[in-house]
Amino acid sequence: MRLYFEKCVLDTDRRELRRGESPVPVQPQVFDLLVYLIENRDRVVTKDDLLDAIWNGRIVSESTLISRINAARRAIGDDGDQQRLIRTIARKGVRFVGEIEKRQAVASSSLPIEKSPEPSATTVTLVDRPSIAVLPFTNMSGDTEHDFFVDGITEDLTTALSRIRQFFVIARNATLRYKRELPDVREIAAKLGVRYVVEGSVRRDAGRVRISAQLLDGGTGNHVWAERFDRRLDDVFAIQDEIARELAGQIEPELGRAEYERTKATPPENLGAWEVFHRGMALISQRTRDGNAEARRLLERSLALDPCFAPAHAAIAWSQAQDLFFCYATHDPKDILDRARRAVMLDDRDALSHLALAWGLTFSRQPESAIDAAKRAIALNPSFAHAYAILGRLLIQSGRCDEGIRQAEWALRLSPFAPSARQYLNVLAVGYLYLGNDAKAVELARESIQSFDTWAPHMIITSALGHLGDDAGAKQEICETRKHRPDFSIAQVLRDYVVFDASCLDRLVDGLRKAGVAETSNVARPSSRS
Repeated sequence: MRLYFEKCVLDTDRRELRRGESPVPVQPQVFDLLVYLIENRDRVVTKDDLLDAIWNGRIVSESTLISRINAARRAIGDDGDQQRLIRTIARKGVRFVGEIEKRQAVASSSLPIEKSPEPSATTVTLVDRPSIAVLPFTNMSGDTEHDFFVDGITEDLTTALSRIRQFFVIARNATLRYKRELPDVREIAAKLGVRYVVEGSVRRDAGRVRISAQLLDGGTGNHVWAERFDRRLDDVFAIQDEIARELAGQIEPELGRAEYERTKATPPENLGAWEVFHRGMALISQRTRDGNAEARRLLERSLALDPCFAPAHAAIAWSQAQDLFFCYATHDPKDILDRARRAVMLDDRDALSHLALAWGLTFSRQPESAIDAAKRAIALNPSFAHAYAILGRLLIQSGRCDEGIRQAEWALRLSPFAPSARQYLNVLAVGYLYLGNDAKAVELARESIQSFDTWAPHMIITSALGHLGDDAGAKQEICETRKHRPDFSIAQVLRDYVVFDASCLDRLVDGLRKAGVAETSNVARPSSRS
């Protein structure tokens, strides 16, 4: 049905509003409010009527109710002063007073009927638990400087939801591909293997933030829930908790409030520190020498604003460990471990801090404690894909290859489209090398370097080809490895590559020797420190 009034057309079948020739974006709840007011225009609609019809009997604040009515007015070109179409009746309610003409909607080439996408080879099977993907929120501020803040809202919402163990939450990196392009929500849900999709927008202005979010049924594309939050910037963390609480109430009514209280994180008081932290994390995710160094500069600034901000301490330790792992720069492992321990001391329920501790313990050669720290990170955030990958690596390097491979495969399941997913493939490659499946190791390591080319995957390929007797291929891989590590040699691998299990190390080195890797190198070891 199409409802015509003034210059507006409200299409209830397609849930579209047009004013003149232009479509008007309308939040689903505001759309439902407009339809309800028009359908009941013969009477005054009370607050209780609206709560029953639009909020399904839930109690909402007076300000929320007023904001929805004002949004409905703006959408149709009305306002609170004129009240030409939506009139407030003092102490009684509201009423739609415009003249309405109804027409049946007809199919039109300009308004095609969409069909649900057919499942494809890339469709992922749904997991047993209610599954959610949080799409990148849209920056409505018009200032790209706020992108990091908006990305942070998306990331922290994802983390908050994943802490609710009854949910399976796709890792944020898996949804980054939809930041610039947004296909049909049903297509996204099918590809990611989720039942529900969260999308939203963030607008910042004059010390305040407005966050709009909506929950969609991934199978039908229908709206399940929508809300808008207007807050001062220093209240942004409470917003995340509120969104998570509301979402859970829609999907799993039986979940108790105790679960949310238990999973509620204690945020820093200073939003500036939080925002700078997310900028630093964005740089760390690039996995480059310069990115790590710049990230530490930003993270130190974050700590200047809030010295007790545990995630910033953890991120610094992570960046230093990443430098060591990729041989970008040298750091004292004790410094990394001390920094990570401080982060855990400041916030024992922060998953990132425990993962940083796992890194610090790794380079301090304490594998069992590192494994425990990685497991703790996963316990705190069950959808932390990188924690599964790090745990997988630790298990593999400790000789528990089958266990480690399962963990790395789960990391890929959580975050299948992330740039770091290629790095997880190299974790698998190492495991298969140690298990003697050299052909599989070569396949996975080569796929890994397609998106992130560094020395370690080439070294793994070299060892595997040595075991396979591919002398020509091994020689080529030695050259490729030396492009990243001019000092590549047996001695360099023994010094820089962390392996805890003696039999695994023996197989790695045996393959390198069969490939013809020199015992030592005359090239000086990179010694940059940052």
